[in-house]
Amino acid sequence: MVKLLLPLLLLTTVSGFSQKQDYDFEVAERDARKIIYTSPSSALAIVKQTLAQKNIPHDTIWGNTYNLYGMYYGMTGKSDSCIYYVKKSLPYLEKYPKNRMRSLMNLCIGYRHKGEYNKSLYHLKEALELSKKLNDKVSLAKVYGEMASNYNYRLEYDKSVNYLLKGIEALKTEDSPSNLVAIKQKLANTYLAMENYEFAADLYKETIKGFKEAGMDKNYYLTYVNLSEAYIRLKRYSEAKEAIQKAIPGLEKFGDMGLIGIAYSKLAMIEYKEGNNEKSIQAYQKAFDKLIESKSTRILRIGGEYINVLNEEKQYSKALKVIARAEPYRETVYANIQDRMVYVEAIADTYSQTGNTQKAFTEYRNTIAIKDSISDITTEAAVKEIQAKFQTELQREKNIALETKNEALERDFENNRTIMLLYFFVSIGAIIMILAFLRSYWLKTKLQKEQLKSVETENELIKQQHKYEQEFTNAQKEIINEKQRELTAATLQMANYQDSIKTILDKCKTENITTSELKKELQQLLKQKDYWKQFETRFNSLHPEFEKTLSDKFPKLTKNDVEFCSLLKLNLTNKEIASLLQISHESTITKKYRIKKKMEIKDDTEFEKLLLEI
Repeated sequence: MVKLLLPLLLLTTVSGFSQKQDYDFEVAERDARKIIYTSPSSALAIVKQTLAQKNIPHDTIWGNTYNLYGMYYGMTGKSDSCIYYVKKSLPYLEKYPKNRMRSLMNLCIGYRHKGEYNKSLYHLKEALELSKKLNDKVSLAKVYGEMASNYNYRLEYDKSVNYLLKGIEALKTEDSPSNLVAIKQKLANTYLAMENYEFAADLYKETIKGFKEAGMDKNYYLTYVNLSEAYIRLKRYSEAKEAIQKAIPGLEKFGDMGLIGIAYSKLAMIEYKEGNNEKSIQAYQKAFDKLIESKSTRILRIGGEYINVLNEEKQYSKALKVIARAEPYRETVYANIQDRMVYVEAIADTYSQTGNTQKAFTEYRNTIAIKDSISDITTEAAVKEIQAKFQTELQREKNIALETKNEALERDFENNRTIMLLYFFVSIGAIIMILAFLRSYWLKTKLQKEQLKSVETENELIKQQHKYEQEFTNAQKEIINEKQRELTAATLQMANYQDSIKTILDKCKTENITTSELKKELQQLLKQKDYWKQFETRFNSLHPEFEKTLSDKFPKLTKNDVEFCSLLKLNLTNKEIASLLQISHESTITKKYRIKKKMEIKDDTEFEKLLLEI
C-alpha cells in the first residue's frame, strides 16, 4: 500500500511546486531519481514537468533531467530512446565530471542492451578515467562491473573475472551495500555462464534480498529470471517455475518487452523439460513476439529453442514461419556465437525435415563451423582457471571475516576469564577420563595394526598378480594392434584395387576400345562383392562383438551405418572411406554427421572415443 501511495504523494508534491512561483528543481530531480527504479512512469511525469519550466537556471539541471529521461527508456527496454536522451545530456555536463560520469554509465548500459559492446566499452573508458580522477571508489566499482558485463556477453570470461575482482576490491573500504549487491549479481551471471549453477543459484538468492532491501525493483525481478535459469540447468523445475512466476508480473509493470520475452522463454523451457510441449509452444510464442517487438539480441537464441520444440512436434510449417520472422534479424541484431549455434542448428533440422536439402546442408555446415569456433574460444582448462580465481577471492573474503570473528571471540574470552578457569578445572577431570579411554583405544589400535600388516601382505600379492595380468593384457593389445594394421592395409589395398578397375572402365568408355570381352570381364569383376565379405570376415575376427554391440546400443543405425562405423574404427580418413565406398568426400562427411545425429552425439571426439572403446 505504501509503494502505491508514494508515487502519488510525490506527484502531488511536484504539482504543488508548479503552482508556486519558484519551482524547486533539486527536489524534483531527487524525487524522480528516488522512484525511477520502482515507478518509471511516475518519474517520467516529474521529468516532463521539469522540462516544461520556462527558466531552467543551470546546465546541470538540463543534463541531469535528460539523463533521467534516458533512464526511463532504459527501464522500459527502449534502448534507442535511452541512448538518444542520455547523449542529449552530455553536452550540458562537460564541466561537471561527477554528473557526466553518471550519464556515461547509462549510455554504456543502453549500448550493452543493444549488443553494441565495443561502443559500450569505448564510453566506459571515459567513465573510468573520470572516476579515477575524482577518486570515487563507488563509481569506479560500477564502471568495473559494467565492463565485466560487456565481456561476459562476449564470452571473454577471463576479462570479466578480472574486472569483477577489481570492483569488489574498490568497495572494500566503502559502505555501499546496494553497489556490492550489484557486483555480486554480475558475479553470479559469470558463474551461470561458466556452468557453475549451484554457486550461481546461491549468489542469486543472496542478491535478491539485497535488491529488495535497496528498493531496486527491476533488478529484483530480473534476478528471479536468472535464478530460474540456474534452477533449470540443475533440473529443479518446480523451483525454477516458482521463481519465473514471481518475475513475470513484476517485469510487466516496467513494460520492458525484451526482458518480458526472456522471462516467458524460461517458462517455455520449464514446460518443455516437464514434457508439456503444447504449453511450451504457447509460452515460446509470447516470448518470440515480445522479442521481435523489442528487437532484442536474444531473438536468434530463443527463436532457435522455439523452432526445436516445433520440430519435435512435427509442426514444420509453423517452424518455417518462425524462421521467416527471425531471418531479417540474423545480420542486423547482434547475437553471440553460442546463440547463433542454437538457431542455425535448429533451422538446419527444419530444412532437412521439409525436403530443402540444399539449405539444410548449408546450415549444417555452418553449425559445424560455429561449434569448432566455440571449442577454440572456451576450453575446459580456461574455465577451471577462471573459477579457481573466483573461489580463491571468495575464500580470502571468508578468511578475513573469520579473522574478525576470532578477534571478537578473544575479547569475549578476556571479559570472561573466571568462567574459563572453571571450564579449565572441569576439563582436567574430562582429560583424566579421556586418557583412560585412550589407553584402551591404544591397545585396540595395536591389535588392528597387526591385522593391517597381514592385509598389506595380501595386498602386495594382489599387486604382483595384477602386474602379471597387466603385462599379459599389453601383449594381447600388441597382437590386436598388429592385426588392426594388417586389416587397415588390406582395406586400403582393396580400395586402390577398386579405383584401378573403375579407371580402366572409364578409359574403355572414353577411348572407344572394342575389346568387349575385356570390358565385360572387368565389369563383372567390379560388381563382385567378395572383397567386402573378405573385409567383414577379417574385421569380425578382430572385433567379433563390434556390430552386435553397436546395433544393440543404437538401434536406429542401419546395416550400412554399422559398416560405415567399422571403417571409422580403423581410423581411415574421409578421403580413404570415400574412395573405398565410391562416394564423394562431401557425402562421407554428411553420412558421418547423420550417424552422429542418430546416436545423439554432437562432439566428434566423443564419437571417435565411443567407436574405439567398443
